Amino acid sequence: MNILPKTGIDKIRLGMSKQDITKLLGQPISTESNPEDDIWEFKNDIELSFQKDDNYLLSSIIVSNPSALLESKKIIGISETEFFSDFPTFELDEDFGENGKSYWSDELQLMAWLFEGEVFNITIFPEYRDSDETPIWPKKDI
Repeated sequence: MNILPKTGIDKIRLGMSKQDITKLLGQPISTESNPEDDIWEFKNDIELSFQKDDNYLLSSIIVSNPSALLESKKIIGISETEFFSDFPTFELDEDFGENGKSYWSDELQLMAWLFEGEVFNITIFPEYRDSDETPIWPKKDI
């Protein structure tokens, strides 16, 4: 399972429609809807968010699967020390004390959540245009 910064994970691409995702992954094991987004969860420890502001296209991907690789390196479950050594572009975003820490890489458009000293999950975001903050969707090469 390969994390592709600004793009997606494996064949899942940011900017895909719900129909495209269903064709690719089948039905989610659970869904949640609120006024701002729809969230779909799948068996393989992947959670997909379809934002209203993005016309309900795939806006972000959260992966917590231990087999996920970033730059050919394991990332989920590694220690905070190993995280900083292997992925130096991440900087502390917020420290929530005993509830964990979030780290952000502007270069990669990725957020990492660490809990109890280990990487718990990674959120993949698209790149955004500076002029109007609209997403730059990657190509859908399915």
